[in-house]
Amino acid sequence: RNEKVMTVSESTKLDVLKLGIFKPENICIVNPGVDVLPLKVKVEKTTNPSLLYLGRLKPYKNVDIAIKSFQKVLVAFPNAILNIAGEGDCDGSLRDLVKDLNMESSVVFHGRVSEEDKTKLYAESWLMVQPSSHEGWGITVIEANLMGTPVIASDIPGLRDSVVDGKTGILVRPKSVTGFAQAITKLIKKDPLREKMSHAGIERAKKFNWSENTDIFLSAIHRYYLNYNYSESK
Repeated sequence: RNEKVMTVSESTKLDVLKLGIFKPENICIVNPGVDVLPLKVKVEKTTNPSLLYLGRLKPYKNVDIAIKSFQKVLVAFPNAILNIAGEGDCDGSLRDLVKDLNMESSVVFHGRVSEEDKTKLYAESWLMVQPSSHEGWGITVIEANLMGTPVIASDIPGLRDSVVDGKTGILVRPKSVTGFAQAITKLIKKDPLREKMSHAGIERAKKFNWSENTDIFLSAIHRYYLNYNYSESK
């Protein structure tokens, strides 16, 4: 019960507390930092509405929800594009789903991408979608925000920590095809709101830098294990 715990978000701290074997004062939160590769040239947003899913293609990521939601978005915006970057067990079934829905001309599978291509996709996309049903934090959310891209995500622990609902993105009921479609459509239609979220996301994401977070991490290590004030020693 006297062991010290370090975790990545308020949500995971609550999960640890539910185990019933740790004291709240012994749990420290250190959010992960972001390190997006600087682009050699400025990348503009695409002319047509563009969405991005970037991450592993696993069942709990619910990428099929993003695809089904996008089908509804295409009714209002037939020139929109959904980019899917990543690899995993669901790659084949997701490609089959896109084919079954006759959306092959509107959905692009990129597979595993380089750091530079990842950053370019973040930068040029209008929005990112994160329909996962379980996350400890949501590093891709902060990475997308840093490149000026609002995020529409599941309203679940972890993503509630990384997305500021209504400011840097929109939280949606998990696995709600209609909810995701409505949120996407809303932000595509409303340029001023999307632009406002873009600026807010950039400013917030800047706070999650490795330098600052490393100091927080080292302070916790010194305070919890060495009874030493790291910040006073700097």
